[in-house]
Amino acid sequence: MEELQKIIGSRIRSLRKKLGITQRAFAEQVGFSAHQIVSEIERGGRDVKAWELVKIADALHTEARYLIAGDEPAPARVLWRDYPEDAAAAIEAPFLKHCKQYHGLESLLGITPKRDLPIVELNPETASYGDAMVAARDVARALDLGGRPAAALTAILEGNYSVKIWYADLGEAGSAASAVGDFGYGILMHREQAPWRRNFSFAHELFHLVTRTTISKESVGDNQALAEKVERLANEFAANLLLPADVLEVEIDARVKHGKISYGDLVELARDFDVSTEALLWRLVNCRRLTADRVTTILNDPSFRSTDRSTMPANWRQPAPFPERYVRLAFLAYQREKLSRARLAQLLGTSLIDLSATLLEYGFEFEGTDAYQIETSVA
Repeated sequence: MEELQKIIGSRIRSLRKKLGITQRAFAEQVGFSAHQIVSEIERGGRDVKAWELVKIADALHTEARYLIAGDEPAPARVLWRDYPEDAAAAIEAPFLKHCKQYHGLESLLGITPKRDLPIVELNPETASYGDAMVAARDVARALDLGGRPAAALTAILEGNYSVKIWYADLGEAGSAASAVGDFGYGILMHREQAPWRRNFSFAHELFHLVTRTTISKESVGDNQALAEKVERLANEFAANLLLPADVLEVEIDARVKHGKISYGDLVELARDFDVSTEALLWRLVNCRRLTADRVTTILNDPSFRSTDRSTMPANWRQPAPFPERYVRLAFLAYQREKLSRARLAQLLGTSLIDLSATLLEYGFEFEGTDAYQIETSVA
């Protein structure tokens, strides 16, 4: 027993240090009265009660069984758009934990991805913008995104490909990240980004997921110039994916009068495709409908900026703390008696007292939910 205490203590210390949490801060997170208790546990000099182990694991963004058995699989590699040197570990740990919990709910309910994401083979050294454009066209067709890809992208990624989408307040840490692991696919988004910028980030991260077999950290290595090129290819892919040229051309032609288009029409068109006005304008440069100099002039025009800002409040959508699909699966697993009420509360980051209110925020009635179990015949 003493040997097990030392092993558990060692694992706790290792994970805590990896996350950059001091013993004093960790004690406050777990609810210990003094940081000396953490020190004693990590030395293996104090037994850890079951309820304490659960709280410790939660603070370390892992599962209690991994602290005991030590058989946690190697963590998935998180690919950042802008790698946050100082904050990466603290952000990645909860992201990967949530992805695993999400996958666990799918497994409980017997849900498997309807399809696997397509694979795009691109050599990062020789790939061109034209290759990225072709890849975007092919992926859009494979995913069946339609003429307004941004409107369908996240629903299709979640529903058909079981991509785990999470939002976090990343601050200055980075704009987005993606990961592939035993849980499948995951995308981490900046909660505070504007919706139209988030859509571009989704498409950008999708590029990294579909090129996962040929463009990786290993294939790029420490070549900074090559890494920057890959990011530019991802941006080109995203622009072509979200603003398909054939559909965009039709919409532009419908708005052009005597060779001119109004600022209002440009802004309305960006909102229609759910992208930023800047992304739309540079896409029009690629489609040879505007020059780069003209776009720079437009973007620097206070009148255009004012017109753009005036439409933002009505289109701003703040993501909920947990993905709606994740909450739905957790609630369904509880209804099918595959989760206890306490575990449901834990997965939703709330207390037993506040569980009903939390579920109601997502449109689920916790009390009197027998109707969810009523069956009907189908042809």
